[in-house]
Amino acid sequence: MAEQPKKISVVIPVYNASSVLYELQKKIESVFSEIATPYQLVFVDDCSKDDSWSVIKDIKSKFPDKITAIRLAKNFGQHNAISCGFHYCAGDYVITMDDDMQHPAEEIPKLIKCAVETGADLVYGISDNYKRSMARNAFSRLFKVTTRMSSTSTSEGSSFRLLKKSLVKKIISHNQQFVFIDELASWYTSNIQFVNVTHNTSALKESRYTGSKLMRLYFNLVFGYNGTLLKIITYLGISSSFISFLVGVFFLIKKIFFNVRVGFTGIVVSITFTAGVILLSIGIIGEYMRRMYNILNAQPQHSIGEILE
Repeated sequence: MAEQPKKISVVIPVYNASSVLYELQKKIESVFSEIATPYQLVFVDDCSKDDSWSVIKDIKSKFPDKITAIRLAKNFGQHNAISCGFHYCAGDYVITMDDDMQHPAEEIPKLIKCAVETGADLVYGISDNYKRSMARNAFSRLFKVTTRMSSTSTSEGSSFRLLKKSLVKKIISHNQQFVFIDELASWYTSNIQFVNVTHNTSALKESRYTGSKLMRLYFNLVFGYNGTLLKIITYLGISSSFISFLVGVFFLIKKIFFNVRVGFTGIVVSITFTAGVILLSIGIIGEYMRRMYNILNAQPQHSIGEILE
C-alpha cells in the first residue's frame, strides 16, 4: 500500500472547449473538496480557435493558487499538450482527463484509491460502454488490435489515467517530436492497474479526433515507436526472393523437359511483383528516415505562447 498523496495534479488538454470549461472546473473543485486533498489543475490550451483561452484565464483569476494555465503557440496534438502540462505538475500523482466531460470528475477518487491500495505506477480508468458513435468505436477497436502487434503499450489504455510523479519525470525526459503517453509509460513500468469507471457522452458537439487525425495518430505510433515494419520488410524480401526463385525454376523446367515456349508472362509477373516489393520497402524505409531527420533537427514537442502559473 502506498502513502496517501499530499497533492494531486490534474492535466487537461483543451481544444475548442470553452462551453464546458467552467462546469468541468467546478466539478473537479467539488471532488477534491469532498476528499479533502489539495490539488493543482493544469489547463493546456492546444491553440484553440474559440475563446477557450479567455475562459481559462478567467478561471485562473478566480482560483490563482490552484490553476496553472498554458497556451501553446500552435496546435501540437493531445499527447504533446499533456506532455507539456507534465512539466508543470507539482502533485505526487498526476491525473489526465479529456476536456469534453466524457470522463466524470466524480470518478477521480477511484483512480486515487486504486493507486494507494495497490502501489501501481499507472492506473487507467476504463469503461465497458464507451458512449461514442459506432464508427468511432469500430475504429478504436481496429486501432487497438493493430497497434497491439506493433506496440508494447497496453491495448486497454485510456486518456483517463493516473500516473505516479516518478513515472511522469521519466516520460518528460524524452525529447522526440511525437509523444504517445501510453507507449512511453509502458517502457518504464508493468505495474499497471485498471479501474472500471463511468463514461459519459461528450458535452461537445463535434469530436476533435476526425478520421484523418486518428489515422495520423496511428501512423505516428507505428513509425515512431518501433521497427515492426522494418522486420516485415526483411520477411517480405526473403519471401519475394523465394517466390521469384520458384517461378524461375518452374519456367526453366518447362523449357528444358517439356520444350514449352516461355513467353513474357512469367517475366512480367516476376518483375512486377519484385518491383512492387522494392517500392513498398523504399517507402517504409523513407518514412523511418524522415522521422530520424526530424529528430536530428530537434523539432519541438511543444512551444508555449503564454503561461500563467
